[in-house]
Amino acid sequence: MEIFKDLVQVEWDDFRKYILTLAITAVITYGFVIFIRFSVHQFFKRTDYIDRKHEETLESVIKTTSNYIAFFVVLVTAIRPFIEIRELLVAGGVLGIVIGFGAQSAIKDMLYGFFFLFEGQFRKGDFVLINDELDGGIVEELGFRALKIRKLNGMVTTISNGEVRKVINGNVETRRIFEAVIVSFRQNPSEVKCLLIELCERLNEQHKGYLKRDREGNVVEPYRVHGISSLDTTPLGYKFTIVATVTDQDYVVAVQDMKEQLAQLLFEQKIIMPEQKIFYNNEVDN
Repeated sequence: MEIFKDLVQVEWDDFRKYILTLAITAVITYGFVIFIRFSVHQFFKRTDYIDRKHEETLESVIKTTSNYIAFFVVLVTAIRPFIEIRELLVAGGVLGIVIGFGAQSAIKDMLYGFFFLFEGQFRKGDFVLINDELDGGIVEELGFRALKIRKLNGMVTTISNGEVRKVINGNVETRRIFEAVIVSFRQNPSEVKCLLIELCERLNEQHKGYLKRDREGNVVEPYRVHGISSLDTTPLGYKFTIVATVTDQDYVVAVQDMKEQLAQLLFEQKIIMPEQKIFYNNEVDN
């Protein structure tokens, strides 16, 4: 009876030490992870060595990678009392082959994630279309395992990196505004062109901070009237186009403001818009 009590006491002491060691390891590990994330965030916040989207992408990757590392450290600490690490390393070759066959998809996802990160095909905050989907979205999180995209309707789609076959990126440092407007054939095209030129001059003043500039500080492409498209493009009227090149992060704001001013200008100047005439024959055969 006394031997049994001693055995239970020894096992309880070992179990208590095991739980205490595991808890301390988890606290220190995740505390270190939080410290690293905070330090990286503060470093990016106080410096401007790289642009904002690269900073957000790196923060997202560091967040995902640190979670995997912290989990691995805690897992090793949890199994160490039960499995000899040396024996585990010896068996690692055979175990790796077995896991490799069963986790080919996960390995493929991690390899693709590595290429996406270092090739810079897209970054956090970019507007992308994946695999020719009709509706695109903004990259919300980029990790080694999966990609999270927030669609325009607010829903978040998670796609494994290995399933990404084609990417159309709408944000690669610059975005080009290419806005077309169609007016009636009964409207004087010279009058419309003059109005659009005046609008472009006003936008160039108002959108100085949005326009893309080169290294010398010169505007790459200001707002300008691209001209009239081919007259056979549409049977509804003359098609004019306004173009400009802006920074990718300012594209949405710039294009929305430009559209609002364009619509207001056409309304105030009473520009005749395209119209279709429909003839209805209500005669009934006898």
